[in-house]
Amino acid sequence: MSIAQEPAPDTLRERKKQQTRQAIHEAALDLVDRNGLDGTTIEQICQHADVSPRTFFNYYPSKAAAALGLPETAISDAVVAQFRAATGDLVPALCHLVGEPADARLDHRRMKQVIKHRPELVPAFSQWMATVREQFVQLAEERAPSHEVAVAAVTLVMAAFGLVMHDHSQKDAPAVERLQQAVDKIVAVRYAEMTQPK
Repeated sequence: MSIAQEPAPDTLRERKKQQTRQAIHEAALDLVDRNGLDGTTIEQICQHADVSPRTFFNYYPSKAAAALGLPETAISDAVVAQFRAATGDLVPALCHLVGEPADARLDHRRMKQVIKHRPELVPAFSQWMATVREQFVQLAEERAPSHEVAVAAVTLVMAAFGLVMHDHSQKDAPAVERLQQAVDKIVAVRYAEMTQPK
């Protein structure tokens, strides 16, 4: 099983690119899962995927990114365009911005399993998430009344994303819907009363 789940490509060229990306990802995932990150070389991944090192680096910046199937960009042009054209409140629009790529691109349950089994992948994933968060903040700034509001709104949605990652009770529901429910849970906790000491 692989982690990356890209949307169906439109052209033959795009399909071939997706097949190459998927082959590299599956080779890296298999080798890193068996041998660890330090026990796997890019040359081994390339040999397993039947690609050159140059081709490897056209798709992934590192073997950790390849093993995790981290996409080059977390936000497609189409999703960015939808966000820029959205009307209404900022946080629901950000839920769509974050949630739609999550549905289309990554198998989060598998990613959690791999990271749990191979914790040496955590730094690569954390760095990718920081980059993604910054992309979301930059986009949110285009529609938010201030930088502070953009940062707070993205922080809220990313916290909700963390809840969604750990809650498998509604795994079949769309990520956007689950994100909006998680945002509501987080906001509601602000007013939760403390219980008596035990």
